[in-house]
Amino acid sequence: MRSFAILAGFFAATALATPLGLVERKEQAEPCDDDAPPCMTIDQATTVAGHFKELIADYSDAKADQYLTVDFTDYSDSVAELINSGCTGPQVLGDPTFASLAAFKAGQGSQPAIPFEILQLWHTCDTVVIRWRTTVMPGATQIVTGIIVMETEYKNGTFLIDTVYSEFNSGAWLVDLGVFDPVAAGICDAEGNGPPPPASKL
Repeated sequence: MRSFAILAGFFAATALATPLGLVERKEQAEPCDDDAPPCMTIDQATTVAGHFKELIADYSDAKADQYLTVDFTDYSDSVAELINSGCTGPQVLGDPTFASLAAFKAGQGSQPAIPFEILQLWHTCDTVVIRWRTTVMPGATQIVTGIIVMETEYKNGTFLIDTVYSEFNSGAWLVDLGVFDPVAAGICDAEGNGPPPPASKL
């Protein structure tokens, strides 16, 4: 599996946008080595992104087994903050949130379905990046937006998700879950408006 360090050049390159409803899809920006596995197409990247969406919005163990590698690992300090409810533990920041396929299945399988909208999609030969958002639950007051990087492994004619790096607005998510109430904490007024910005010292 190639490092996703090539993304630095990838994001800097000019790419052609292909409309798909509200989703902006961008073609890969650099070619693959001749001796490398097949280079992912935009349609294959869209399929990979759709598979991850299913794991969030319509999870099943069967889908996890079908879409993820046996060595699947998930990194997300944002998820760690949700697990910790804003405290300093038990989830250690920087460590894998789910260090194995079994851990992901146990964690995701215990969660309710979450609305998941893909806003934009980019890809290289073996990596898919999406920008997404959710309202977490009906009646939620905060919209949560995030970025996910998915490294893949080509196996038996398909691209499986091998490693995920995901970060999002966990503060807004904690508010939507009712774990943190900024009005009760005196940070916001009764209408939910925050304090005015501090006066400039310049």
